[in-house]
Amino acid sequence: MKLPQIPFYKKYSLIFRAIVIGGALGLIYAAISDAGSGYEYLRLLPGMLIGISIGFILITFEKSLIRLNNYSFIGAMILKALIYSVNIVMFLLFFVVVFAELLGHLTYREALDQYIKERLFEDFIFSLGASIFLILFLEISSLLNSQFFYNYFTGRYHRPMQEERIFMFVDVKSSTTLAEQLGDILYSNLLQDLFNDFTDAILASRAEIYQYAGDEIILTWKTATGLKDQRCLYCFYLLKKSIQKKEGYYLKTYNIVPKFKAGMHTGTAVTTWVGKVKKEIVYHGDLLNTASRIQCKCNDFNHDFVVSEAIKNVLPQNLPVTYTHQGEIQLRGKANLMQLYTVDFNF
Repeated sequence: MKLPQIPFYKKYSLIFRAIVIGGALGLIYAAISDAGSGYEYLRLLPGMLIGISIGFILITFEKSLIRLNNYSFIGAMILKALIYSVNIVMFLLFFVVVFAELLGHLTYREALDQYIKERLFEDFIFSLGASIFLILFLEISSLLNSQFFYNYFTGRYHRPMQEERIFMFVDVKSSTTLAEQLGDILYSNLLQDLFNDFTDAILASRAEIYQYAGDEIILTWKTATGLKDQRCLYCFYLLKKSIQKKEGYYLKTYNIVPKFKAGMHTGTAVTTWVGKVKKEIVYHGDLLNTASRIQCKCNDFNHDFVVSEAIKNVLPQNLPVTYTHQGEIQLRGKANLMQLYTVDFNF
């Protein structure tokens, strides 16, 4: 039995995007300026190296400078851009020496003197501007995933479209009690940590995050994507493992280990864009209401994972899991009875 893994391109997607965009900016800079004009056929190479260095340095330093995020966004962005730019200039000075040695036109001292006099200031300003651009790009990427841009620019979902989808509603257990015990600020920090720690499991299972709704996170898959390698089913197991690995941190920080429950259902949903002031892709239909109601049954069954018969029937029957039939259940607001099952993983 093989659990879903984070694909290589997903794990390092931000690094690749930052380096590619940085390299493209560097090429544009070299093409419209006289940067690298002394290197003849290699004149575009210094600009590209500048851009790649900007992307690489930005990604390398981003995590180590996370404390700057406590400042205002503008303040943090300016401080980061200055730090990145200084480091980029140090890289550029190194490249000047390397190019001088490779081409042999000038000694490295002459090359450094010439670069400092003729190019250093312009390259620093470009590095500063490109750093600010990439910081903004990373921030926007974290708010709006790549699928958002793809769907928007291709016109997908501009008209309502029916799709076969799987939805999983994941909710924190005893959230009201936890909020009272911890207080609003500490409880908010707990939710931030919890949802952040879910990241690897979500990426591995190829789930899309539809919404964060208070202490609930709503995940969705196109049916083919979710059923492949049983990703939608194993997603819950991976979510649990991700928190088990951090038990020590949660006990030390919050004196509790958060627990959560989930309900999952599959069916047809209507996908479309809504809004003018704020555009958003939304899902309409009975599928979402039913998945939400199924999650609410976790407390009644004293279990943390409940799925519909529709989910059970589309998954292979030889999986290392145990389904326990809970009978025909009347869900709140639903006229028809539903067959529900609790799920236990046998590994």
